Amino acid sequence: MIERNANPARRSFFVSTNSKEEVPVATRAEKAVVVDALAEQLASAPLSIISGFTDLSVADQQRLRAQIRETGSTLRVVKNNLAALAAVRAEIRGLDDLLNGQSAFTFSGEDVAAAARAVRDFSLQHPTVEIRGGALNGEVLDADRVLRLASIPGREQLNAEVVWAMGAPISNLVHTLDGLISGLVYALQERVDQLQPAEGGA
Repeated sequence: MIERNANPARRSFFVSTNSKEEVPVATRAEKAVVVDALAEQLASAPLSIISGFTDLSVADQQRLRAQIRETGSTLRVVKNNLAALAAVRAEIRGLDDLLNGQSAFTFSGEDVAAAARAVRDFSLQHPTVEIRGGALNGEVLDADRVLRLASIPGREQLNAEVVWAMGAPISNLVHTLDGLISGLVYALQERVDQLQPAEGGA
């Protein structure tokens, strides 16, 4: 599928496999605009998830975009060489290793766990979608760490579990609180891991 948009910053430059369809040719200036826009998103999004996909229909791509949009996040498909340049511009090192084949970027809103869950849930339904990793506040993550973020329950689930546990036996309440605390501890540990390199270099 080719995204046709007058704004070059929103153009994906994704090459269609349909030989009858005209493929837009990006000029150097248009590519520079895309790199600048992508670098800004990489720098400003709390979480950026990189996933690969093959044989994904247009309808499935639209469903994925809609599910990601519901979390306040956005999805972009960009050529790997442009993405690599944008990563350098955003001063994110190590992202190149995640760029191969067809790559899609999910840029989260404030709820990073919701964005990670949206991509994870879609990949479980569509095995050709592969979570490769991402970047959390500038730090590169592998796929396992993105999945761990996806395991943190959302606000609605937390509220439901607390309400359920309050009316359940004490053992269930303890189990629920233990799960909530584990998620909080993981989120705090992620932040500590990010701060340690900066403190060590101070």
